[in-house]
Amino acid sequence: MQHHQSLNADIREFLRGAFSGSAAHFERYVAEQVRCWGFPEFNPECRHEYQGFFNLLMDVFADANWSIEQLLTSDSEALVTFSVQGVHHEEFMGLPATGCLLTMRARLLLRVKAGQISESWMYGKSIQLITSKGKCFELQPSAEARAVVSSPLTSLCHSHRSHASR
Repeated sequence: MQHHQSLNADIREFLRGAFSGSAAHFERYVAEQVRCWGFPEFNPECRHEYQGFFNLLMDVFADANWSIEQLLTSDSEALVTFSVQGVHHEEFMGLPATGCLLTMRARLLLRVKAGQISESWMYGKSIQLITSKGKCFELQPSAEARAVVSSPLTSLCHSHRSHASR
């Protein structure tokens, strides 16, 4: 149980640093060579590119606010549901900058080896755009796209969600 709590705290600290642009957090928490799948725009292949992805998010979402909606950990994995919201300042996922409120919600499955993130899957991505006139546009992932990644933690998450909806 102690290790789960430590990994939980490390992932929270990594994300806090990642969303604030701290290079030191990437050096501490991300392996030099990291394998990634399912990221919008590009799949990072090394620590520098992984940091570049988070920097891209901070460019896209001006005045960004981010939150962890759910975090589950095991001995070597973390499943994070997070969201980031801000003013849509740059092109993202094929959508030209609008100056409107943009929210992205996604899940990250992180595999950790020797205390560093070595693999990262992003899935279940959705975006919501609220125009200056209050109109809301949403892009939700298909059921097939939501079920792409399989891990004991993703099974636990889906089980928890189905029990909660009963």
